Amino acid sequence: MHQIARLSADFRKLGWCVVAALSIPPILGFTGVRFAAPVVEDWIPQKDVESLVEVEHAFSLNSPVVLVLECDDFFQVDRIQAMQKAVTTLRAMDEVKHLTWMGDIPEVTLRGKITHLLPNLSTAAELPATEPTERTTANDVRDELQQAKMKLLQHPLAKDSLVSAGGTTVLLLIDADLKSQIAAIRAAAIQVLQPLGIRTRVTGSLALFELHDRTLDEDHLRIQMLSYTVVSLLSVVIFRRPVAIFLAGIGPIIGVVWTLGWLQLIGQSNNELAKIILPVLIMMVGFTDGMHMVIRIRQLRAEGRSPRDAVYNAVCLVGPACFLTSLTTAIGFGSLMFSNSEMIAGFGRVSAIGVVLTFLSVVLITPLLANSWLGRKMHVSTTKDPLALLMQRARWIVVFSSRYARSVTIAGVAITLLCFSMAMNLVPDDRISDRVPHNSEEWQALRHCDSVVGGVRFLRIVVEWDESISRSQLWTVIKESQKLLATEELVGPSISIRTCLSVFKAPTAQDQSILAARLPEELSSQFYRPDLRQAQIVCRLQDRGIAKYEPMLRRLEENVQAIAAAHNGVRLSVISDLAVEGRVVRQMIEELMKSLILASFIIFGVLAVAFRSLRVGLISILPNVMPLAVSGALRLLIGESLGIASACSFAICLGIAVDDTIHYLIHFQHERQLKRSAHEANCNTFVTVGSALIMTTVVMTAGLATVMTSRMPPHVNFAAMGCATLVAALLADLFFLPALLSLFPGKLEHGAIMGETEDAEKRT
Repeated sequence: MHQIARLSADFRKLGWCVVAALSIPPILGFTGVRFAAPVVEDWIPQKDVESLVEVEHAFSLNSPVVLVLECDDFFQVDRIQAMQKAVTTLRAMDEVKHLTWMGDIPEVTLRGKITHLLPNLSTAAELPATEPTERTTANDVRDELQQAKMKLLQHPLAKDSLVSAGGTTVLLLIDADLKSQIAAIRAAAIQVLQPLGIRTRVTGSLALFELHDRTLDEDHLRIQMLSYTVVSLLSVVIFRRPVAIFLAGIGPIIGVVWTLGWLQLIGQSNNELAKIILPVLIMMVGFTDGMHMVIRIRQLRAEGRSPRDAVYNAVCLVGPACFLTSLTTAIGFGSLMFSNSEMIAGFGRVSAIGVVLTFLSVVLITPLLANSWLGRKMHVSTTKDPLALLMQRARWIVVFSSRYARSVTIAGVAITLLCFSMAMNLVPDDRISDRVPHNSEEWQALRHCDSVVGGVRFLRIVVEWDESISRSQLWTVIKESQKLLATEELVGPSISIRTCLSVFKAPTAQDQSILAARLPEELSSQFYRPDLRQAQIVCRLQDRGIAKYEPMLRRLEENVQAIAAAHNGVRLSVISDLAVEGRVVRQMIEELMKSLILASFIIFGVLAVAFRSLRVGLISILPNVMPLAVSGALRLLIGESLGIASACSFAICLGIAVDDTIHYLIHFQHERQLKRSAHEANCNTFVTVGSALIMTTVVMTAGLATVMTSRMPPHVNFAAMGCATLVAALLADLFFLPALLSLFPGKLEHGAIMGETEDAEKRT
């Protein structure tokens, strides 16, 4: 660290040349960076995506967009006309590939006559040739509508699927693949339906993803501006000098530019998750180091040191701490590279690179600027610093912790074990409705569909057969599969080709075969493809979360394989995007937690090697594991599950908590090198470093708390857990770490980290 210190103190021109050499290439690369929210396909393995797409292409039943229509009575002439007009308008749109609604349900006879249960009253389209075209009176039309209503509310293809049991909710299932056109689809329907008192809302997977991306874009700039404003105002209060704020923040900002620019140049910028989260992560880690650096320079300047000597000593004292914090944080994120998910592995890889580049930015740029005309007026006398005075008065905390070190340590271990045992009960879970604002139209429509029509997500059992399988055998397999689904409480009524035929008078298998061949292709193709020797059984799923559905899906997969084993030449498979997402989310969370444990052991090992003391590594465990255990227990107490965002927050907060511990340990070591007792070293470190820890924690907690204003529930949960962890880490470092150092002082004065700091003190 001496060389970097000399660049800042004695060879400033050479230092700026080094900064320029590191800056020019990434600045050129930064101009090519494009930001976008990660999509579901980025998380799901390619083989699973291909299986879902294959099923969707084979069968036309696919509804990523759902229009939810609500009215007290749909079966009135003007409202039926309006719905039929809306359907015609939507089907004419280029972005709509297919649309299914209750007006498509036919009646078929053995003679081949096909009629629709719902009479065609639309003025926008001609009546089919097979339907009656004359209606004598308005009463006849109303009577026909009432008959159609009675049939539709009892029809297995419509009841609790396309229309609610009470007839007050009607669904239009739309297959579209452009999120940008959802607003146009909604507007086209509202224009026709709203004047007649028909409430129209949009939901479905594609609509929810579009809402997620739109909300993310809207919140991104707002939260960033709010966060920067809060952090700036709070920093002004704490530092009392705007230039100190600038010096603490400029290093991390340039670190973000360096990281994104270099990643673009080396071809590692295709990880969308990294481009969204990495800038925030780097700012949090880098700003902590920058504040410690600036605070130490201010303290030295207040003691009467020259700008050069203050910068040199600050780099030698704080620089090793920043190096260790960056190293441990990089190790923590580097452990993610062992994940089977390329998204997670790539995130860990680029995060480790970003942390290293941000460290270089902080230890080079901040000291260089502090040794220039900018840093000459940034110091404040300690007699005028309210926080320094507060820490002097709060010395009783470290005195108490030192005097009752054994009792405080036992209390800390007990709290950690209790919270850890509670956190172990957290269940990995994820719901699509938890990713979007709960006051949105899409969320409300989704919850409404869950309650009245069994949900808008599908579970499919795909049946494949060989040429040797007869139609009766196939019908038997489908029947057994539907009976199996009927035993599951978490799924709605199943629909198959047998369901389509069950409403017709077809007593024999031959009659059923005739009817199956005469069904309209747009209906039969949704469940039966004899050309591909494939059929599917479809049932609806509510958005209850993967924790509830995963056991059912595993049990269902085992049972359908048993059915397939009993019928040679038949293959059955359970297909559901929920099953795929559930497996991927659980796997990702498990890998994140394993990486967190691995990183913890590596970090504590690095600290033991760096300080040449196994005792130091063991001492650092409690103040860093305790905050994570506390935040996990709090999450359980408030009834929240363990999602990807919360799992990531554990890793991020561990890195920040370790950073504070390292800064405290290094300054304690410095005090011990000056031949002070463990108690004196604790008191001086508490006053000097404690103020810096409070400053960084307050600023970062306030900045992170602004994220809680987001309309995105995952972001709110992430921020809440982060704030709780940061506060718990501060309390652990100020209460429990002094007790541990008093109880096990060791021989930190002989550590390797601070040897160069001793030389720096002699130099000045």
